[in-house]
Amino acid sequence: MKRLLFLFISLTVWSACKEKAVDPSLRVRPVNLKILVKDKVYKLSWEEVRLICITAPCPDVADVEAEAYEVQITTEELGAFQTFATLSADKKSIDIPAAGRGEQLVARIVSKAEAAPPMNSNTVMATSGFLSQSAFYPGFGVSESVIGGDVTPDGKQAAYNILTQANSGEYTAPLYLAGLENEKPVDAKLVDKLGGAAKFSNDGKQLAYVSGTGNEISIYDIGSATTKRIPVENAAGMVGLDWSPDGKWLAFTTVSDLESRLWKIAAMGGSPVPLTPPMPVREANQIRPTDISWSPDGQFIAVSKARSESGQKLWRVAVSLYSPEGSGEVKYFETQPGWIDANPAFSPDGKQLAFLSTRTDSLAMSYSLWVRNVATGKVRRVELLPDIIPSDDYVPRWVGNERLVFMATQRGKRGYFSVFL
Repeated sequence: MKRLLFLFISLTVWSACKEKAVDPSLRVRPVNLKILVKDKVYKLSWEEVRLICITAPCPDVADVEAEAYEVQITTEELGAFQTFATLSADKKSIDIPAAGRGEQLVARIVSKAEAAPPMNSNTVMATSGFLSQSAFYPGFGVSESVIGGDVTPDGKQAAYNILTQANSGEYTAPLYLAGLENEKPVDAKLVDKLGGAAKFSNDGKQLAYVSGTGNEISIYDIGSATTKRIPVENAAGMVGLDWSPDGKWLAFTTVSDLESRLWKIAAMGGSPVPLTPPMPVREANQIRPTDISWSPDGQFIAVSKARSESGQKLWRVAVSLYSPEGSGEVKYFETQPGWIDANPAFSPDGKQLAFLSTRTDSLAMSYSLWVRNVATGKVRRVELLPDIIPSDDYVPRWVGNERLVFMATQRGKRGYFSVFL
């Protein structure tokens, strides 16, 4: 009798273990998460990831269907996830009440099945703050063909490009300088037929831009209306450009299909000084082709940098601060896998860092506007009307320490807006 009882228990344990065995080679079907904030409630919804193929055979993203969904949340950008609820596979939405205005929620959905390892969804960050006061910004004119654009610190002058069709299928983007009255451009004049990425010096007396005629940076003196050309050897692919606070240096990045690098060059001319070693693109740890920002105290140059220690699973793009003296990366504002933080811009007092991020909808590559406290690292979203969608084609520009100018689309029409923080 004891032998039979022992055999029965052994079979039961063996059967239970067999049923719960996990095959690490199998993939459970993941989901895409979205969060809508309405009436102080976070409304989470998700749908299964399925490929639509035109030809057969169609590769699937999963071997096993999900049997349950675990809703994991945290209230910090990089906080430890906690399980809020576990739902059956037929449930694909849940409401989470917001504790108060300004609260942040970071969430993900974990697809689970007994036969396969769990699979995380995209991570989404949402906020329940008050809407910020925003309005159309007229400083770059009313043309829908305006690209780029910068404003002097005193808000009295603006520089911008207008995309113009030269011949059939050929376009140019001449650079204009305009005085502003009541934030509207007057007496606009042509600076260069081929010039982009224009940046005013901190005193507003000079305008630096990347020349479209070759490997050179141009500096336009506004008072004398004269231009100085600074040759930059082997600087194909220049993208970001910014002045040092004292006006003696210009920082810029070069980005190619093979590598990226951060540089500086004296405003009086000379040879470029490398501030980083070459960063191979194949290693997925490189500077992205977005704008850069030199801090007002001169200590940091902010860039948008990709990072991935374990292949594409942990790939993300965050704002990194580099030393202008060439001693390397000083600080990296870590973020969640899959998020892209781009186009950083220091506030005039250096205490805040504005940037664009996909953290609210990384799958659709839709950007939202954020501000980070440089000292504490805390972030907050600049809440805009739902139909105003910021564009990553333009770096946010500060007007004082409490106002930002940014490019966005509203009901399908692109334009420039300003918002009070």
